[in-house]
Amino acid sequence: MKTQRGFSLIELMVAIAIGLLLLFGLDMVFVTMNQTYTLRQKLSSFQDNERMTMWILASSIRNAGYFPNPVSTTPMVFTNAVASFPESGAFSAGQSLSGTTGTGNNDSLSVRFIASTSAFQGCSAQLNQGDRYTDTFSVSGGYLTCNETDNTSGVVNAVNLIAGVSGMVVRYGVDTTGAGSVTQYQSASSVSLWSAVKTVKATLQFVNPLQGQPGQAATISVSQTIPYMVGL
Repeated sequence: MKTQRGFSLIELMVAIAIGLLLLFGLDMVFVTMNQTYTLRQKLSSFQDNERMTMWILASSIRNAGYFPNPVSTTPMVFTNAVASFPESGAFSAGQSLSGTTGTGNNDSLSVRFIASTSAFQGCSAQLNQGDRYTDTFSVSGGYLTCNETDNTSGVVNAVNLIAGVSGMVVRYGVDTTGAGSVTQYQSASSVSLWSAVKTVKATLQFVNPLQGQPGQAATISVSQTIPYMVGL
């Protein structure tokens, strides 16, 4: 009858070492997969924020100067800056688009319009049909923000729209020759004739979801040129 014998101490130590190496390898695979998933989620969120931000700005710029009923209302409703839109003094008579040039990447953009039943107007959840509004977009506290003023009732709503935005630069495509096409892009402080503005170029700085990775900058700039269809 053979004598049964177990593993030696050295064999046990070797087996434990191999097991620990396998567990360490599996742990590294899990960590890598989790990091990859997290980065993909951040990139997806960044892309969604980018698209939504540009959609909001483009819709608002195209909507500047809107009035709902061309039969009972005419563009002349914008001719009196004080009576129709006493909100800020940033607008002259008849003007529906304005802005300010901030320090660094901190410009603002303002549009004004009359509310209709459209679901694509304004920054807040609900507008009062027929009221005159001013929406002012800027970047604050890491958000694209909108201060929406109901100039008819005097109510002001401040809304944080999109997170992860670190700056905004706005340039206005101006027809300086009167030929009907953009000849120069200017900052708000340089625009002398707002009726000559044909397009708006908005450049947003977003927080880079990959910052900290090798070769990655802290921010990503995204630009879009938006036609402005309404003059003074």
